[in-house]
Amino acid sequence: MTRAFPISLRALRAGAVRAGALGLLLVGLASAAPLKLSNLPVTVEPSAKLLTLTPAGIRSAFPSAAGRPGAVFMTEDRKVSVALEWRSGKLAPNEVEKLVAQFPTVIRAQVPGVKALKANLVQLGGKPWAQFIFTTPGQGDDLRRELLMTSAGGRILVMTIAGNVRDYSRNETLIRSFASSVRVN
Repeated sequence: MTRAFPISLRALRAGAVRAGALGLLLVGLASAAPLKLSNLPVTVEPSAKLLTLTPAGIRSAFPSAAGRPGAVFMTEDRKVSVALEWRSGKLAPNEVEKLVAQFPTVIRAQVPGVKALKANLVQLGGKPWAQFIFTTPGQGDDLRRELLMTSAGGRILVMTIAGNVRDYSRNETLIRSFASSVRVN
């Protein structure tokens, strides 16, 4: 029997967070010490080259409380976002690997026009994460989305990396370094 995992992909269809409309709702992360995110079970290594959305900025970018991330980080050029969301859906640590086989069907059903889709099991911070990288048509350049999912406290922790293909490529080293720094508490 296939288990359904309650993940909404509405925010992915809308594209990366539009920083232009957010004005001063972004602040830099200048601290070198690991940062414990108060509303998420994670610690991240901050980077002076990443901006973070304030709680007001997150509410503005994600008006619906359903599916609103707990933290959003953006590249300095505001072209690639990294959102962290701790979902209420259950996910045991031994089920993460099953997502790799099961979740591509959900993505294809919920996201129109998927052009390419890769699913892998990766290790970040000593934990297994299901990784899904997919592209969809965009204006001028394809949109690139990456979902990383793991178990945190028996619930689903989702990291979503969003931007267009060119912008992601320009920011890949920074984004990979930040994603690798995420530690589940």
